[in-house]
Amino acid sequence: MTTSARFLLFDPVGNAWPAVRLPQVAFAGRSNVGKSSLLNALVGQSRLARVSNTPGRTRGIALFEVEGRFAFADLPGYGFAKVSRSEREAWKGLVEGYLEECESLRRVYLLVDARRGPEEEERQLAAFLAARAVPYRWVGTKGDKLSAREKVAAAARFDGEPWLAGGGPVLLTSARTKAGIDLLWRDVRAAFSP
Repeated sequence: MTTSARFLLFDPVGNAWPAVRLPQVAFAGRSNVGKSSLLNALVGQSRLARVSNTPGRTRGIALFEVEGRFAFADLPGYGFAKVSRSEREAWKGLVEGYLEECESLRRVYLLVDARRGPEEEERQLAAFLAARAVPYRWVGTKGDKLSAREKVAAAARFDGEPWLAGGGPVLLTSARTKAGIDLLWRDVRAAFSP
């Protein structure tokens, strides 16, 4: 199923996104987690978000208008991006500013490689969101690379601290097989419901 979606803007410094008044959900995760592939799978388009073999290609906030009613925000990745420490720090300020100040932000999807589970950076971001009462949801990517037993173990990695469980049960997805994409769409639509 193809969904109407188009590129709106790319903001590397944080001065353009405030002009977008559409309700938004944001997608955050490590540079190699497959954010762009997941966004493309969600809208059924292969080239909406730029997919690269080099981690860290998204070097600002990319906004996409979806169905003419809301927007997806693709946040810069962290972790494996091959960029300088100063650039990584600038991204951190950009992302934190967006997450704290975007009044039309309805939910953040924290993308995690399902084979690894949440690592220190994901835990820090979840704690940051929980402390600011920003709704978030865990999304496990690359679920097609797990056996049925591994999927059960993957889901268990999100138990424990309240802010880990605060993201709700993890949604396991695969951009390649489209597994879990319908469930994720339902959650996205629920985020925009009154």
